[in-house]
Formats: sequence, structure tokens, C-alpha cells
Amino acid sequence: MSSPFKTKIPQKSERAEAIVRSETPYEQGLENLAPEVKSYIYQSISEFEPFTTEATTVSVIARDPLKLITRFEADGVEFDHTKLKTMYRIAISLSEDGGKIEEEGLNEDVYVAIRQAKEKLLKALVEIQDQVISNTERKIQINSAVSGGQIH
Repeated sequence: MSSPFKTKIPQKSERAEAIVRSETPYEQGLENLAPEVKSYIYQSISEFEPFTTEATTVSVIARDPLKLITRFEADGVEFDHTKLKTMYRIAISLSEDGGKIEEEGLNEDVYVAIRQAKEKLLKALVEIQDQVISNTERKIQINSAVSGGQIH
């Protein structure tokens, strides 16, 4: 399905492109959202700026929550089919150079579903960043020790 609109993330540097779309046509899609909700989406994804480059694409995707039934059944998760049908399943992904990281939120309130996806993705990005920094610091310490320096 093609994107209903494509725009820059409202950031100071305007580095990443945002795509907001629905993966499948169902009543909880993003195409018919109120302007306030679309504004909330762009405000939310602006928080990913520290983790993006000019080549990063940020996507916000509405998915059919009923497609979770198979996963829920396999995992033994109890759910109400009728309630699930009314929920928003929102995914936010960052992609660049063939790599992609994505998280989802699921809630009856679209704002909460967006916030859940955003918070999960930010947490994952911070964990990755912490690992990279830890590895870099470790390499610096090893190089320092090998060259006769002291490890702090």
C-alpha cells in the first residue's frame, strides 16, 4: 500500500524522512486520523533525531491487530477477539542501508499505542548505544593497557 503522505520529521536539522501508512486496509488505519493525532505522531518521532542520519527513514505503520491472534495463541496469551478488533496496533521503525529496527504498541487508544511503540524503540536504541559505547570504551582500555598505559 502506498504512503498517504510523506514528509520530513519536524526536526531542527530535518535529517530523517517520515512515512506514515497503514499496512492493511482496516478501520483503525492511519489514513483517516485526525490532524491532532498526526501531529502527535510527528512530535513523537522527532525524539528519534539523536539516533538518525540523513539517510534514515522513519516509518509509522498501522497494522491489523487481528493478525496477532496466531502469535497470541502460540504464546498462550489470553485475549478478547472483540476487544482486539477495536485496538490500534502501531509500529515505528527506523531503517537505513538495509538495516531496520522496529517496535510495536497495541492499545485501544491510538495515542497510547504510539507512545508504547516509541518508548520501546527508544529503549532498544539506548541499549544498543550503551553497548556500542561500552565496546568502544573497552577497546580504548585494552589499547591503553597494551601500550603501557593504565586502566582506570
